[in-house]
Parts: sequence; structure tokens; C-alpha cells
Amino acid sequence: MHSKVSVEFSIIGNTFDPNIITDTILVNPTGFYLKGEIIRGIEKKETCWFLSTGYEETLDVKEQFKKILRVIKDKTNDFNQLKSQYNLDYKFFIVIGIEQNQTPAIYLDNEIIEFANGIKAEIDFDLYIY
Repeated sequence: MHSKVSVEFSIIGNTFDPNIITDTILVNPTGFYLKGEIIRGIEKKETCWFLSTGYEETLDVKEQFKKILRVIKDKTNDFNQLKSQYNLDYKFFIVIGIEQNQTPAIYLDNEIIEFANGIKAEIDFDLYIY
């Protein structure tokens, strides 16, 4: 068994209609939730539209990141317009589950960095050792 990685691109804001994101960038999300919704006993403090790879066995974080990037990389202008119009934040969440000391390579190439910077996205890493 290998370590597992999940990469999620999230669009976060106070309140917005997630369908506006879908209709603008022409990408169906993995999911979304609305501010005030209670999910697994927790009230959501913001609205979120997200696209995720889910957990996949890998030894290279970049592989999952590129799967998300292939879907959204040509949408920079749309993201920047949406950001200013709806006061949105963009975040990439990389969650790494390390099993049997098999640490995946954690490497972000220029394409990833330039895209994230182009839309002013943050990148968050979480590591879990099993």
C-alpha cells in the first residue's frame, strides 16, 4: 500500500451562488456548501465551491495537482473577474496521508506556482502519518 494524496481547489466566499462559478468557468464541481449549512454537525461559516481529486495512491503530489490544473488552468481571467466581483478567496488544499514511511515527493513546478499566483491562490499542506 502506498501513501495517498488528495488535492482540492476551493473557491471560498461569504455568500455567493455556487452555480455562478459553474456557469462561468464551465466546470462541474466535486461539491459545494452554503454558509449556514450544517454538515456533519458543523455549521459552515462560508460558502464554498470545490473541485477535488479525492484520495489517490501516489508518491508524487504533483500528479494530483496537475489533474486539477488541467481542468482549470485556462480560466485565469474568469477567476480574477469572479474574485473581484464576489470577493472570493482561492485555496489549494493538499492532504497527504503517509503510510509505511513512504513519503511522497512534494514538488510544485513553475506552471503550478504561476497559476496559483495569477489568481492569488493560497496553498495549504496537511500531513498525516499512519
